[in-house]
Amino acid sequence: MLDTGRTPFADLLPRGVVHRPVSVGWRADGGSWTSAPFGEIPSGKVDVSASDNGRTIRIVVSKTDASAIEIAFAVPKIFQAFGGGERFETLDLRGQSVRYYLENFGLGNGTYLPSPWIATTLGYAVFLPEEAPAVFHIAPSFDPNVFRIQVEGDRLDLEIHLGDLSELYALLIDRIGPPLMPEDSFFSLWKAGDWRTENAKTVAADVAGHASLGLPMGVKLIDAYWSDEVHSFAFDAQKYPDAVGMIADLAKDGTDIYLWLCPWVVVGTRSYEHAKARGYVIVDASGEPITRRPGANPNIIAALIDFSNPEARAWWSNSLRTLLKQGIKGFKADFGEQLPEHAVLMSGETGGKAHNAFVRHYLEATIDAFDGGTPAIISRSGSPRIRAPIWSGDQTSDFCPKTGLPSAIRAVQSACLSGWSFVGSDLGGYFGTPTPQVFARWAQFACFTPLMMLHGLGCREPWDMDDSSARTYKRFAALHLALLPVFQHYGRQAASGGLPLLRMMPLAFPEIDWRAINDWDQQFMLGDDILVAPVAFYGNTRAIYLPAGDWYDVLAGEWVSGPAWRVHDVPLENMPLFVRSGARLPLATDTASRRVSVLVFVNPENADRLSIDHAEEHAWNVDRVGIVGSSGRARIEGGAERRPNGQDAAIEDWFGPDILWATPPYAKHMEIVLDKTTEKSTRQG
Repeated sequence: MLDTGRTPFADLLPRGVVHRPVSVGWRADGGSWTSAPFGEIPSGKVDVSASDNGRTIRIVVSKTDASAIEIAFAVPKIFQAFGGGERFETLDLRGQSVRYYLENFGLGNGTYLPSPWIATTLGYAVFLPEEAPAVFHIAPSFDPNVFRIQVEGDRLDLEIHLGDLSELYALLIDRIGPPLMPEDSFFSLWKAGDWRTENAKTVAADVAGHASLGLPMGVKLIDAYWSDEVHSFAFDAQKYPDAVGMIADLAKDGTDIYLWLCPWVVVGTRSYEHAKARGYVIVDASGEPITRRPGANPNIIAALIDFSNPEARAWWSNSLRTLLKQGIKGFKADFGEQLPEHAVLMSGETGGKAHNAFVRHYLEATIDAFDGGTPAIISRSGSPRIRAPIWSGDQTSDFCPKTGLPSAIRAVQSACLSGWSFVGSDLGGYFGTPTPQVFARWAQFACFTPLMMLHGLGCREPWDMDDSSARTYKRFAALHLALLPVFQHYGRQAASGGLPLLRMMPLAFPEIDWRAINDWDQQFMLGDDILVAPVAFYGNTRAIYLPAGDWYDVLAGEWVSGPAWRVHDVPLENMPLFVRSGARLPLATDTASRRVSVLVFVNPENADRLSIDHAEEHAWNVDRVGIVGSSGRARIEGGAERRPNGQDAAIEDWFGPDILWATPPYAKHMEIVLDKTTEKSTRQG
């Protein structure tokens, strides 16, 4: 029994504030909650221990006759909370009740991708290492001074991590492992068609459509119902008469094929009869298969595969291996959120207990097919124990704050903070027809996410849209491809345990009280130096908050000093983008020969000299270096040469004509001298 006169982390929390547990609680099946002071639980036990040199406190509360257990902490009125997995409605979770529970159509306050980790600005985070469903009541309106954590089952295992937000993220990654680094093609241009009309002709049309815009299509995702039966694992010969030849032809052109998967077998198919006869499907207590409608198609009734059955898991993995041998590159693992509460798995667990674990087993079985190689998968749902690349599910094709583009902007940030770095969304949204404004603004946002993927119901082919949509997609898709070295660099950092690839503003700038900044969740950092500010509403006037420092305003072509608000009238074909002074931005000019031009952003008003060494550009060959924003006042010791060409023209289209180019031998190492002027030219806000 814990000595209630002391709390083992009383002296460890930063800021000298003790947010000790104030109570524990429990309930029996169908009963109401009973609470007691922390450490005093009848017929139960509370154990407390410390690790990580005192940075992690573990509290285990157990009570054998309980069906759920809770622990409550006192909290002050003013703080912020983040994490919880992929969140669509808000990034600041204070005042929210956040479920750790996978949900289909998980928009608004729900999610496809929950995480049992909540980080606060109070100097600590809480983490549940087990997978039982739980709820975090984070100072909600009905209980504003309490942070309450409720877990289903007779045992609550809670870790409290201590530190600032970046330290808390590092402790989380130490606990769950870093995200899985994908192959280069993940960062290319993806195209998925409408599953209702997809066939070999639409696949060819997607390749031709990209080519008409002068763009390579790196990944063709063939969505649902590509097979003759769901999970026959064989192409529909009517839709794809020469699937093997199609795969080979696309591979010659540098296009990988991913296939849609879901963990269901459809009643009435050969796959269903095969799986049912062998005990591969989820059943109820009587042993009967549980069938239901898995998605939006009213004509489909299906049963879930029981991945806790080793034979079912092997059947699944072996079937995928056959497809990989045919030349398929990878898989889109859809669904995984719908395990019924009353299900009984071969492992003996009920669906209620195993609900969150189901998707982990599903993804593990899919990853098994790659036999230890880099798993080429993306998933909609996920588990903190498997941080495969994800897309944010089924947004609406509009600017709706809770379900449209603004929600996708929040989703990628919260997913990254919760441990998934390789993220993206359906460009244009999934449900509905995007207007030219929605499509253009979504393309601009998607450009700066690792996954840029055209997908949705209805037309998502920019070459078949209006001229403005085609031009905007072409411009930002080309920039996305140029950013490949940037995505690789920060992706490797994230996959090695560093900060996530995309960073919400409180993670990048913890010294700022973001509660006072309107719409801070609609801007984010790509890596250390690029501030991305999408426009996610009808209209063109966009206000952006710049933290302290010198920022190059790409849209205006001038330096701005923060902290300051910046207001832009943003034309539809452009978006606000800011780069920190001192940043070095490698842009791919030829991915086949791995050639880059490196842009160096330096404010001549606040620097005298800059030494640049590009020896560590990660296997890319540096063709030239461009000094951006020097207003003609930069000199490169040893000389400089301006060599305009098509590659330079594209870069100048994105970042302005005020670029001084240096070519070899100066590209590997150079000394930049900046001439001072007497008149201050950097704008204040």
